[in-house]
Amino acid sequence: MSKDKRKLRDMERPNVLGYDLDRETLTPIRKTVPATAPGEDYGCDVIGDGTFRMVPSGDIVDFEERCRRLNREGKIKS
Repeated sequence: MSKDKRKLRDMERPNVLGYDLDRETLTPIRKTVPATAPGEDYGCDVIGDGTFRMVPSGDIVDFEERCRRLNREGKIKS
């Protein structure tokens, strides 16, 4: 039985469970979501009936409006 010999101290950028860690303290490096202007949405939650609740405005919108507000194309990833 072979063990994985990668150790945090040997990694260039320590990473645990998908989180990058600070090299000195081994604490997670936090990334903030940039909201560029007040009232500008940066995400959404699926409601389930084909609509979305925009974050942070709370507006209920359809898929096309969601894509427009988030500047995304409406392509489904496979």
